[in-house]
Amino acid sequence: MRFFLILVCISTFAFAYKVQGILKNTTANTLSIQTSFDNNLIITVLPQTRIDIYSCGIFGSNKKQANVQDLKKGSLVKIKGSKNGSIIIAEKIIVECDDQRRAY
Repeated sequence: MRFFLILVCISTFAFAYKVQGILKNTTANTLSIQTSFDNNLIITVLPQTRIDIYSCGIFGSNKKQANVQDLKKGSLVKIKGSKNGSIIIAEKIIVECDDQRRAY
């Protein structure tokens, strides 16, 4: 039983996937981002994918939950998810504060 638990934990980490890049395009179920290794990386977005957008403020960044329609082209996105073959499924998408619009 202990061996099975260890095997499950190792396999979970083996398929963990993190990537960041510039958002190029969005549809209802996918994102297209430009990364340092791929000019058009396609990410699958599921209904349970969490999207957090950090906006700049005078006293620091403010976080709000969003959906795919709130994402803007050209934003820096960080994606945490899993990879199954060639399909990347996003579990969490983070949009960082835009440095050019900072109030400080």
